Amino acid sequence: MWIALAVAIGIVALILVGRAAGVFTPAAGSQTNVQNVDTSGPKIGTHQENIGNAHIPTGQKGNYTEGLPPTSGEHYASPAGPAPWGVKTSWLPFEVTTHNLEHGGIVIMYANLTQAESEQLQGLVRNLMANGNPKIILEPWPDMKDSKVILTAWDWILKQQSVDDTTIVKFVKQHTDDEAPENGTP
Repeated sequence: MWIALAVAIGIVALILVGRAAGVFTPAAGSQTNVQNVDTSGPKIGTHQENIGNAHIPTGQKGNYTEGLPPTSGEHYASPAGPAPWGVKTSWLPFEVTTHNLEHGGIVIMYANLTQAESEQLQGLVRNLMANGNPKIILEPWPDMKDSKVILTAWDWILKQQSVDDTTIVKFVKQHTDDEAPENGTP
């Protein structure tokens, strides 16, 4: 009997310690149902001039005459680009990610977010990718100055001062595989 009581006390203690450590708390992230976001209406974002899609030698800097971040332009050919889709922990050169845009993907950059905002954005991107929108790169951009979140697609850009789940989902769904020269390419 004493053994059973000691085991029960031990289990309760482990549960209490686990709760205090946050083991049973779900990971922070977006609570938006990405499948229910209305994408009707005009396209969101600002349309940019197309400056081409020429391949340049790996290591050469691209000439982005429309400013940064680019929404079209010079980029590295395979195997240097495009980058694998997903959530990144460091910034990738524009010459790499512009190739992702050419393939119809979305590049989302962020800076100066709180830990909670960063987790919300990462959760949203993972949610989008798991629900039929796999062509996304999420990356920090340390040189971002006028926004906290910037979304780019081929010839499109949207700058935000906060993480707005609904707007991000709408941009991703409206612009993935939309106007890019190599739509449908993985």
